[in-house]
Amino acid sequence: MLRRIIREKTSLVARRYESTLRAQPWAFQEKQDNFQKTQTRSTVARFNLDMALKADVGAFPAVFALATEMKQQGIKPTISTYNTLLRGLAQGGYGSAAWATLEDMLAVGITPDTASLNHILDAHRGEASTFIPYILTKLDELGVKPNATTYTLLITRFVTEENLELAVQYLHAMRTKHLIPDVAAAQAVIVLAANQGFPRLAVDIAVSFEKETVRKVEDSVWLACLHSSAAELYAEGVSKSWYTLVSDLAVSPDEGLCTLVLHTAARNGLPDLATDALRILKVLDVPWMEHHLAPLFEAFCRAERYQDAFSTLAIMRSSNILPTTHTAVPIFQVVQRRPELLDVLWETLGQMHKEGKTVDPAACAALLRASFATQPLTRALGDYNTLKSLGIDPSPETFHIFIDGCIAAGNVAYGELAFQQLKEAGVSLDHDVFGKMITLHLTQEVYDDAFLYLEEMQNAGHVPAQHLYMSLAVKCATLGDHRYLVALDEMKEVGYKVDPEFKAHCAELNEAVAVRLRAEALKKFGSVGMDGSAQQFIETGGLSGLETPRAKSNLTRQ
Repeated sequence: MLRRIIREKTSLVARRYESTLRAQPWAFQEKQDNFQKTQTRSTVARFNLDMALKADVGAFPAVFALATEMKQQGIKPTISTYNTLLRGLAQGGYGSAAWATLEDMLAVGITPDTASLNHILDAHRGEASTFIPYILTKLDELGVKPNATTYTLLITRFVTEENLELAVQYLHAMRTKHLIPDVAAAQAVIVLAANQGFPRLAVDIAVSFEKETVRKVEDSVWLACLHSSAAELYAEGVSKSWYTLVSDLAVSPDEGLCTLVLHTAARNGLPDLATDALRILKVLDVPWMEHHLAPLFEAFCRAERYQDAFSTLAIMRSSNILPTTHTAVPIFQVVQRRPELLDVLWETLGQMHKEGKTVDPAACAALLRASFATQPLTRALGDYNTLKSLGIDPSPETFHIFIDGCIAAGNVAYGELAFQQLKEAGVSLDHDVFGKMITLHLTQEVYDDAFLYLEEMQNAGHVPAQHLYMSLAVKCATLGDHRYLVALDEMKEVGYKVDPEFKAHCAELNEAVAVRLRAEALKKFGSVGMDGSAQQFIETGGLSGLETPRAKSNLTRQ
């Protein structure tokens, strides 16, 4: 089936190239005397030389004028004559004329050679690629074999069309035939693969080309490989491209490319590569920022070099770069995956403190967060209390981590303890600290202290956030506490708009509690027996029995 389809397609292409020459193939009468043969050969050589000179400067009309003159004089052309004609047509991209020249060539009994094939392919560079198989098949039938130039023309053509698959196929075909590809063609394939998001393929071709041909690709090609590898976080490609450029070629990538390399090093646990990228940033006079050093911290974590990772945070702080919670996230992720490492990491910080090394608060905060995420609350409280032994005083950041754990567990006692420690440490209590304490108490059935913290917050000069008032209102309304109205009134007094729908929602919650309590009371007292008037009193929410329809009729009669 496949062969039949190929034959059909070949037939269609063949019809496309049916000769439309108005002139007959080259005709001449060969002289019989030897002197004339020698003279003819000399004349042919002269014409071929003149045609080649004209073809070199792109004077195509002059080339064909000489060919016409040869025909008129009955001088027999040679393979060189036709190849010169084909070369001129190839320069102009005249594919149909080149094919017609081939037909004339065959008509006079001259077999084309590999140079003819190359000129014909080059002349068809503007034609559709569907004609390529027909040309190759036709010339293969004539015994014409492709050479390195042939493959280079094909590779260059498909690279121009961004057809990576066929370009790689012909490049591979060259290797199987032990042909050395042209440097420009090989580089074009490498760059195309890199630009299309295939860094592994690009790097493999570059490495193989340099190994097999003992020739080097250009710096720009390795830069393309590096950029593509870093964009895809391909560690092997980044390492090979980076050290080829930086160590072998002494090329310094720009800041953007260094940042991409840092991200790859972080994701794949390559701290040495990250360190070298930071060195290049220094060479480029680019000041280090948090987004430069944070990948180094992550790379150390993934490489399980935890002490070096903690030291990175100290380096950042000494460089006036304040590590944030986001910077230390990788150590939190490590503990989430392997909770058994938590003790090891705390011991590492303790050992650093004993050796006089700086223990950064960001590292402690990350481990404390991991402790709350993976350990019981009592264990997390113990870790919180060990911060002082590491020279870390209570701070709003560690308090928030601790209080969030208490809120999740609904443990007010530990939360109050942390709040007292924060006050004793002389830390300024900001809006968020009071807000967390209010939220903590709202997790309890008895939440009166939430109003006390709200008042203390106002006395400290802070305006409570709107969501705190709304949380208080919902809590009160849910439990049938009419103080939800007080929360809504204060919310309005401080300048927040009270949404009528939210107010109605709170009223519905409060009324639902009242209805539930009445129903529970009815069920309770109904079980011990009640007279009709008492049951009516409960069902109507306290209406007098005189207001029943029967009582009204009696009053009317009176």
